Amino acid sequence: MGRIKLVVEYDGTNFAGYQVQPGKRTVQGELEKALESIFQTKVTTFASGRTDAKVHALHQVVHFDMPHEIKNTHLDDSLNAFLPSDIRVVSFQRVSSEFDARFSPKKKTYGYKFYLSRCERPLYLNRALRVNENINIEKMQSAAKLFVGTHDFSSFVSKKSGKTNFVRTIYSCEIVKTTENEYMLKITGNGFLYNMVRIIMGTLLFVGEGKFEEDCINKILEAKSRKMAGKTAPPYALYLLDVEY
Repeated sequence: MGRIKLVVEYDGTNFAGYQVQPGKRTVQGELEKALESIFQTKVTTFASGRTDAKVHALHQVVHFDMPHEIKNTHLDDSLNAFLPSDIRVVSFQRVSSEFDARFSPKKKTYGYKFYLSRCERPLYLNRALRVNENINIEKMQSAAKLFVGTHDFSSFVSKKSGKTNFVRTIYSCEIVKTTENEYMLKITGNGFLYNMVRIIMGTLLFVGEGKFEEDCINKILEAKSRKMAGKTAPPYALYLLDVEY
């Protein structure tokens, strides 16, 4: 009957991740439940990637094949009527059967948000990571640039990963200032490994805190050892910002 592409935004705070998991609240589970309410039959969705528990998305891309035509042309409004308030379908469009949300992406962009403060700020709760005010942002910015290029990211992947190919290409990686005391690690690549962005963020924080030197990134990449990199930063400040096809 036709393939549909959705752009979905969600607050990951109260989800066990994107992918369906038995007995747990997930984004995919809620989305497919809403689709079933509309089409009155089970509908399987496919996403550009599986975000972890508490990770947010501003531009998650999902596709599904309609089991039959429906009269309502405002599918986004219909879905949003059934979805919980922490998930919204931002847009939808008909696409060819060749489009695949999971396997067709050319680039993905993630953002990791952090702020400088002596104490935790309530409005940043589950949204951004608090960092001490004396951290050296300039050193972090300098170190971030060293991730650009094609590298083996074995040092920046969780042991839980089942991947065997750890080579990825990073097109841009920078620390940008978003407000007076708020910053974001913004990174674009052709793909990302499990916990890769969070480990990169944790490593850059070590640079800013003076635990690692600015030029340590190349040495860590060459080592191909997770033990060489910094800690894995918490998930709640990570955002899937964009997926390009």
